[in-house]
Amino acid sequence: MSRGRTSALVVREALLRAARELLDERGPAGLAIRDIAARAGVAPMGVYNRFGSKDGILNALLEEGFAELAAAVTVRPDVADPLGAITTGMGNYRAFALANPAMYRLMFDLPIAGFEPSPEVRMMALAAFERLIDAVQVGIATGHLRPGDPEEIAQRVWAGCHGATSLELRGIAFITDYDTHYAALVRTLLRGLATHPDSESE
Repeated sequence: MSRGRTSALVVREALLRAARELLDERGPAGLAIRDIAARAGVAPMGVYNRFGSKDGILNALLEEGFAELAAAVTVRPDVADPLGAITTGMGNYRAFALANPAMYRLMFDLPIAGFEPSPEVRMMALAAFERLIDAVQVGIATGHLRPGDPEEIAQRVWAGCHGATSLELRGIAFITDYDTHYAALVRTLLRGLATHPDSESE
């Protein structure tokens, strides 16, 4: 790799790191081109040269976020205990959101007017969701989950977990022990989908 190519990658990584820091500190509304460039120690034109526009750096951040989320929720489906694998994966989903609240908001709320994620970002979001679909398919194949469309079943599980996580991040709840609440929610969701709910209740 040439020195010029290496330098370009270093600058790109510095800009993306600066954007992530500002996102964590200020939230999505705090992502301004000048501030990103200043934090990275480059001219504002450097952002445009490497990302094309603010949308380009937002897409790069989202790609990073969905890659991290996919890694977090990837749990090798256990044929002996597929529901345990789903439980672990959805626990990791919440942990990712709590550790990266600004990124999570950018990924799922899209709070920046006029911005639409790129097709590549949408594919990465789908790839993260497919980790849950894979686990559901194992649950159906092994008889732990009732037969059905794996995508629909995964959507139900994700909707419940995403809703609870989003409410927690916003502080909209009437409970204090979120850990216990979330664990009970996941058990309830899976019990409702299980072939033998009584044996899957613990």
